Amino acid sequence: PGTTRTAPPQMPPKFPTGGRYLSYIAFGATSFFYLAIALLVLRITWALGNGPEAWAQVQTGFQNPIYIGFHAIALVVFVWAAWRFLIKLSGKAQPKKIGPLRPPPAELVPFAAAAGWLAATALVIIVLWGIFP
Repeated sequence: PGTTRTAPPQMPPKFPTGGRYLSYIAFGATSFFYLAIALLVLRITWALGNGPEAWAQVQTGFQNPIYIGFHAIALVVFVWAAWRFLIKLSGKAQPKKIGPLRPPPAELVPFAAAAGWLAATALVIIVLWGIFP
């Protein structure tokens, strides 16, 4: 007496493929790759702690085509996620003021983020190739 039932919530009419939903779902699905890579890093760390034989076994395992394919897909996923986050959203997320200074124009921020990202990537490549000690 006196209570009314409400209808269960309905999904939006364009869900999951219309509007921006598909992009949001794809961006959220990248978390699988972050988790998988984190678990692989733990496996590598564990192998490094167990001596040269365990490390050689891990290196041999990573030569499997399944691992190579996974890492190629993960690279594409990470580059897409970084591009979406750093390039597309960084200009929109800037504060109106940074202390007494005004931030750079929003149009310039994605280029600065991309330049920083490329510089960091180049530095990592240089260090891993042994060019810079």
